[in-house]
Amino acid sequence: MKYYDLIVIGAGPSGIFCSINTAYSNKKVLLVEKNNKIGKKLLIAGHGKCNLTNIGDIKSFLTKYGTANKFIKTSLNSFKPKDMIDWFEKHNLPLTLIEETGKYFPHTMKSLDVVNLLEKELKESGVEILLNSFISNISIDKNNNYLIEIENEIFNTKSLVISTGGASFPATGTTGDGYKYARQLDHTVIHPKPALAPIYVDNYNFTELSGISFKKVTIKLFRNNSLIAENIGDILFTHHNLSGPGIIDFSRYVLKGDILKINLIHVSREVFENNFLKEINLNGKKTIKNFLLSFTIPERFIKRFLELNSIIENKKISEISKLERTIICTLSQYEFKVTRVGDFSIAMATAGGVNLDEINSKTMESKLHKNLYFVGEVLNIDGDTGGYNVQAAFSTGYLAFKNIVK
Repeated sequence: MKYYDLIVIGAGPSGIFCSINTAYSNKKVLLVEKNNKIGKKLLIAGHGKCNLTNIGDIKSFLTKYGTANKFIKTSLNSFKPKDMIDWFEKHNLPLTLIEETGKYFPHTMKSLDVVNLLEKELKESGVEILLNSFISNISIDKNNNYLIEIENEIFNTKSLVISTGGASFPATGTTGDGYKYARQLDHTVIHPKPALAPIYVDNYNFTELSGISFKKVTIKLFRNNSLIAENIGDILFTHHNLSGPGIIDFSRYVLKGDILKINLIHVSREVFENNFLKEINLNGKKTIKNFLLSFTIPERFIKRFLELNSIIENKKISEISKLERTIICTLSQYEFKVTRVGDFSIAMATAGGVNLDEINSKTMESKLHKNLYFVGEVLNIDGDTGGYNVQAAFSTGYLAFKNIVK
């Protein structure tokens, strides 16, 4: 039997960062990973460029984690976005801010450089790494140490960190293993579902508009005629579904059968209709297409929208019928009925996971078992797109380390 001060299960960003910091504190650390390399999911973060964090203070960050905002506060304060930027600067991989989005990437724009740096730090800190290793059982001995069984070998540790990630992008190894371990250790798991995913809608008629986007539109979610949630963000029409930050950030709330109402014209229906009537009086010869272009709607979308509703694009607005005007006014609350949210194979994050009520947010330690920690996406924490999930992973891993070395 081999003994360690700390065993970390899962070599994603939270587990890696916890391991590095703990090992530098003169602790014997074992990092166990079932893949043949560390940071496999991190390699695809930010489309291979690795969006690590975002601009803004803690107050703004806390609006990005849904109902987990209070839980994540201590973690974010223990390792702030500024600390992330400084850490990479100190380790000769400075981050670059993309002003338009507020996202920070490594200046090389390569996820591989981030993973290589973390791998270098693991080695230099003295962390022992076991790759291609599958855990068959986790138990607690009479001394309250944790016994980890791997291929008939037993590893003993005082402290155990589970950082196996969620269930999104299972091809990278995130297949929900941590939920099994959590249940073995008496924890409950909130049913995992895809988050940061595109949304598929009924009768999608915009395949030919793939690439068309709308900036900072209001999106409302209705269920059984009741408003469930509201968001402002960019949306994107793809070949098969609705996407873009405004949609994928919203996906955590969406269920099959829900109705999305999207304001594509940035003004209310009442204001839009009043403008319509005023324009008829001032310039009734203006075509409906040109009138709609004044609301910064992409021309390709206007042409498709009018075509779908059998309205001639060059028709004068003074000749538009009351029924046609009613149809055009739906642009202020354009409805889509949800058929499904993109599955785990394309979702960037997981909503659900280890129940936060059973975790001490001040330390990341289990409330059920001493010296047991859960960090990263295995928890019921999912942030918006833009580096918020990677930041949460580093921050929760760091907070666990601080308590472990006490």
